[in-house]
Amino acid sequence: MVEITHTIADPLGFHARSVMLVSGEAARWKSKVTVSHGEHEASAADPIQLMGLDAHKGDTLMVRIDGPDEDDARDFMAHLLRRL
Repeated sequence: MVEITHTIADPLGFHARSVMLVSGEAARWKSKVTVSHGEHEASAADPIQLMGLDAHKGDTLMVRIDGPDEDDARDFMAHLLRRL
């Protein structure tokens, strides 16, 4: 298992566009990708669960990736999150 953290810089927070980008990307990996914010955890492949995290600018997300392609998934997800 690998983990990355990401602090949301977008003034709109973790909004619909960013959620759809993350969920679409998470679904293509063999590894299980989860995102947590505070006490809440969501499957990164499920946009409804991601929206339920209710993350805003300045909040920190923890992304956990577990599976056969976790290192590649981590690198790509970290790159994607930095661009949001």
